[in-house]
This record gives sequence, structure tokens and C-alpha cells, in this order.
Amino acid sequence: MYKVVVSDLDGTLLNSQHRISPRTRHVLHRLVDSGVRFIVATGRHHIDVKSIRDALGLEIYLVTANGAVVHDKQDRAIYNQFIPPELAAEIIREPQPEDTVRNIFTNEHWFVEREMPEYLEYHKDTGFTYQVVDMATLNTEGINKIFFIGEHDPLIELEQRLQTRYGDKLSIAFSLPTCLEIMQKGVNKGAAVKAILEQNGFRMEEAIAFGDGMNDFEMLSIVGQGVVMGNAHKRLKEALPNTPQALTCDEDGVAEYLVELFK
Repeated sequence: MYKVVVSDLDGTLLNSQHRISPRTRHVLHRLVDSGVRFIVATGRHHIDVKSIRDALGLEIYLVTANGAVVHDKQDRAIYNQFIPPELAAEIIREPQPEDTVRNIFTNEHWFVEREMPEYLEYHKDTGFTYQVVDMATLNTEGINKIFFIGEHDPLIELEQRLQTRYGDKLSIAFSLPTCLEIMQKGVNKGAAVKAILEQNGFRMEEAIAFGDGMNDFEMLSIVGQGVVMGNAHKRLKEALPNTPQALTCDEDGVAEYLVELFK
């Protein structure tokens, strides 16, 4: 039986209202009370996720910014990876599709180049918000993640261009069809989860993980069992065709899968 459960947040543990349902909360508490370890692995900022963890009421590891940052159960940062400043400056200057918005995560801030009130819906319960800045004058030291928000098809073209130019220097992946993310080379949720498990004496085959986006690919591929959400992006399902599938996030897919698995 698995000793560790790892879950993405948006589209996975959180429903389409960006909340953890009472059913899911109950199952996770029962799971942790039984001795199973639980880890959250998300593209969100750690300040944002701490509020979610506090509302959940569990002491758990947090993998944030797609694996660039890890906090332990005592909120100590034990892993913190930055994009090299010169590469960050190049990405910021990179031409982008019309109506696409650049975003940046540092240790303490979320920077954007213009107002995006529609995306604050994701963070309405945590209070975490962005600051509008001039990207041309922004200090590129200490950047964990750069991400572009916009329409999917133009972002695919941007992804292809960035992969051609920076694929050997940076990690590039979609977290949502509307969000293309860029981190330091080798940074992904899978690498971060592997580091946590090794530090705590667990083998990869002792973990099960849930996800819905291409930024979950490495994580789902290296654990003992990866599980794709029913609402996962088509690209992830095609990349992991033999991976079991849970119900959708609005059907408490993670909770129901765990109830069936752990009886």
C-alpha cells in the first residue's frame, strides 16, 4: 500500500470554484490520521498555498512554483531554485502574442505587467494578489518562475519558439491550457517530490500522485502510481495513455480514488 499521496491543486484537489470540498477535506484528514503522508505540488506561489494548507488544517510539505520552491511542515524553505538573471531578462524581452500577459514569481511577490482582475478569482479565498510593474526595469535576480497567460493556440506557438531557443537551458511546460510556465532547467514537480521522499526515507514506488496538466507529467511518471484527472488536458492524457484516470475535480476525483484505494 502507498505511504505517500501527492496532489496538484487547481483542476485536481481544488474544484472548479478553486476550493477544497468538505468531502475531500474529510478524506484527507482520515488519510493523514491513518499515517499516510500527504504532499501538495502546485504551480501556485507558496504564500498563496500556505493559506490553503491552513484552511485544510494539515501539516504537510508544499511544493510550489512548479517545483522551484519547497517548504517543509514547519514552513522552512528547504529548496529554492532561481532562473539565471541573464536568462530571465531574455525571456522578459521575448516577443509575446497579443493579449498575452507576462507574470513573475519571486520569493515574496507576484508581478504582472498589467491588470488581470479575472485571474484573481483563483485567489479569492487566500487574499494573495499581484503587483503591476514595469517589466523593462524589473530586477531579474531571485525569479523562481516566469509565466505567460493568454489564449492556448498563440501560447503553443510561443512554447515552440521558447523550446527551440531555451529548451536546453530552461524547463518549459503548460500548467493550464491558458498558462505557459518557465523555470530553471531541471525544475519540475517530479524532481522536488523525489527530493522530499528521499529526505524522508521513502522510495518512489511508495508514492501515488494526482494531476491534470503537463506540468504534472514528470511527477506522474516517476512515482509508484500516477493518476490523471478526468478533467485533465488532452495533451496529458495522450502523453500518459496507460495511466489510471480518476473522476473530475468537481466529482471529488482525488478523494473518491483514495477511498476506493485505501478502503
